[in-house]
Amino acid sequence: MRSVVVSLLFLFLIASVSAFELETTQEASIYANETAVYTITVTNDKSISQNYELLVGLDPKWSYETDPMSYLSSFTVDSDSSVSFELHIIPISPLITSGKYIINIPVRSAPDDEKVADLVLYIKNPDALTGYLPSLNFMFDAQEKVDPRQTNRVKLDILNRNPLDIPDMQIVLTSALYNETQTISIEPLGSTTVVFDVVYDAHQKPMNDTYTITVMVGDKTFTPIRKQIEIISYYDIVEVQHPSHSFFFKTTQTTEYTNNGNSDTVKKITYQTTGLQQYFTDGNHEGQVVEESGLLYYSMDVLLPAGVPVTVDYYVNYRPIIYLLLLIGLGVLCYYYFRSSLIIKKEVVTVHLGKDGHTTLKILLHVKNRTMKIVDDVEVIDKIPAIAEIEKHFEIGTVKPEKVLKHDKAGTMLQWNISHFEAYEERIITYKVHSMYQIVGDFKLPPALLKFKNKKQQLVKVQSNSIRVGKKLENE
Repeated sequence: MRSVVVSLLFLFLIASVSAFELETTQEASIYANETAVYTITVTNDKSISQNYELLVGLDPKWSYETDPMSYLSSFTVDSDSSVSFELHIIPISPLITSGKYIINIPVRSAPDDEKVADLVLYIKNPDALTGYLPSLNFMFDAQEKVDPRQTNRVKLDILNRNPLDIPDMQIVLTSALYNETQTISIEPLGSTTVVFDVVYDAHQKPMNDTYTITVMVGDKTFTPIRKQIEIISYYDIVEVQHPSHSFFFKTTQTTEYTNNGNSDTVKKITYQTTGLQQYFTDGNHEGQVVEESGLLYYSMDVLLPAGVPVTVDYYVNYRPIIYLLLLIGLGVLCYYYFRSSLIIKKEVVTVHLGKDGHTTLKILLHVKNRTMKIVDDVEVIDKIPAIAEIEKHFEIGTVKPEKVLKHDKAGTMLQWNISHFEAYEERIITYKVHSMYQIVGDFKLPPALLKFKNKKQQLVKVQSNSIRVGKKLENE
C-alpha cells in the first residue's frame, strides 16, 4: 500500500512540472513615441504539438503587436521544437512618463500550464520637445503601368508619430528619367500627403524604371522606399491615302502610314482582289494572297518604326500580258522577216514495184514563193543515190533539168535553173527514178537544195526534207 502511494505522488510531481520553456529579451529602451521590440522564444518539451496563446488584453497604457500578427491570438509549436517571434509594445497613454516599467506577458498552453515573461521597458526622458527623434510612417502609392502620354501622379502619405514639429522635411523622388525634390513641413502627430506629377516625353521608349523616394529630416535620412514601374508601349497610327493612278495597264494605290507611338509595330495591310487579278497584284513590301471568309486579299505585314513615315504601294499590273503579247508579235514579225522567201518540199510516190524487187519512184519537188516579191535566178539541186538512176523520158509539161551529172559512187546530181518566181507562185518539178538492183530493206533519198539571192544580194540556201524509201515511205 505504501508503494502505491509513493508511485501516485511521483506521477503527480511529474505532471506538475511545466512542459514548455519561455525565453525573452529582458530590456528595451525607447522614447515615448517609439516602439519597443522584444523577441520571445517558446520551446515545447512535450512529445506532441501544443497550442499557445498570449494573455494580453486591452491596456490603457500599451498596445501590443506581434510579427507574425497571427501570433497575437495563438500559435502552435511542434513536439520538441521551438518558435521565436517578435512582440512590439507601443506606448499609447499620454500619461506615460520617463522611467522604468515592468510589463507582464503571460503565455499559456493549458489552464494549468502557464508562464509569465517579465519585460523591462525604459522610457527615455527627452531634454526638451526638440529632443525627440523623428518617427514617421510612410505609404507610397504609384501606378505600375505608366503611359508616357499621361501625367503619372506619385503620392507619399506621411504620418508623424511623435509630438515633434518638423518645419523642414525634404522628400526626393528619383528615377532613371525623373528627379524632383520637395520641401514640406509636418505638425506634431500630424499627417500630410506629398504629390509628384511626373511628366514624360510622349515618345519615351518602353522600359522598366524604379521610383525611389528618400525622406530627410535634418541629419537623419530614412530608408529609401522603392517601387518598380513599367513605361508601356502604345501605337498611334495615322493613315493618309493618296489618289490611285493608272498608266499603261498598271494601277497604283499609295498609302502613307505614320506611327506616332513610342514603339515599333507591325501592321497587317490588306487589299481585296479577285481570282484573276490575284496573279497580277504586287506591292513594295513583301506580301501574299490569302483567303478570308471566302474572299481573296493581298496581304502585307509592314514594319512601322516609331515616328518614321512609311509608304505602302499596292499594284495591279497587267503589263506582263502586254509584254508577252508584244514578245509573241515580235517573234512572229521576226519569223516572217528572217524566214526564207522560197521553200522546197520533197515528195515520193511509188509508181511500180516489180516482183524481182526493182522499184520505180516518182519524185515531186514542190517549190513555193511565200512572199509578195519576185525572186530571180533560182537553182534547184537534187541528188539520186547510186543504187538508182533517172529515167530519161520526162512527162509532158515537166521541167527538164539543166544539168545531169552522174558519179559512180556519189550518184546522180540534177540541177534546174528557174529565171524567176512570181509572188506566191508555186511550181512542182517531177522526175522518175528506178532502182538498178533488188532493194532489200530501204534506202534514203537526200534532201533537195534551193539556191537564190535575197534582196541584199546574199546567197541563201534552203533544204527540203529527206525521204527514206523501202517497204514503207517515211519522211524525215
